[in-house]
Amino acid sequence: MARLDGKVVLISGGGADGPPGPGETVAIGNGRAAAILCAREGASVMVTDRSLDLAAQTADLIRAEGGAAEAMAADVLSEANCRDAVAATVRRFGKLQLLVNNVGIVVGGNLLTTTAEQFDLMMAVNVRGHFFMMKYAVPEMKAAGGGAIVNVSSAAAARGAGVTYGASKAALNILTRTVAVEHARDGIRANTVMPAYIDSTINRRLMGDRSSRATLQVPLKRQGTPWELAEAIVFLLCDQSSFITGVDLIVDGGALATYPM
Repeated sequence: MARLDGKVVLISGGGADGPPGPGETVAIGNGRAAAILCAREGASVMVTDRSLDLAAQTADLIRAEGGAAEAMAADVLSEANCRDAVAATVRRFGKLQLLVNNVGIVVGGNLLTTTAEQFDLMMAVNVRGHFFMMKYAVPEMKAAGGGAIVNVSSAAAARGAGVTYGASKAALNILTRTVAVEHARDGIRANTVMPAYIDSTINRRLMGDRSSRATLQVPLKRQGTPWELAEAIVFLLCDQSSFITGVDLIVDGGALATYPM
């Protein structure tokens, strides 16, 4: 029996807008890998992304493998879009039990060069957008008898990486833990994954050829893949982690253990 049989999952940021990696025919980012793996594990998947084309491409990949998936455009900057994404998921699949928030951006620089507008945008996307998605998903999960939430944070929450990025991810961790405590009585678990040194589309876009040098910081001497992060996400969604809530799961090949703050 697959780990997510009969479950319905909503994944925000489920497209992939970076260049394909070596050997990939289509770009595989963290959200797209999570969506595909959830479907392979038996879940029906609603894929959302700011770009409908990117979300639809993910849904098409799932359906090509025989899975159930739909796609819609949703910008987490809009509370209405987040509410509508949850409503559309329930309307299409009859319920909602699982939520993966994979939306995140990197803007700004250091304390002296980051503008107020950049700071506000980072917090709006990386924190407030997750808040909106959970705010509307949790009542539906409660109605379905419980569920699980996984928010994609970053190891930057523990080490700092840019005055706004690390702060936004640390805030997301605390937000997630608070939801875990408040809704444990409803049978809803909430956890984060904290990736670093993942060969994802966003890293390839931001770092280019420099991303390969990241292996110097990783005890395992390689970058991780979006599929490896997706495995961690599915683990936190499935019943194998039924007594795990309010945790931040680091997925970084041991880098934080070797290079602490």
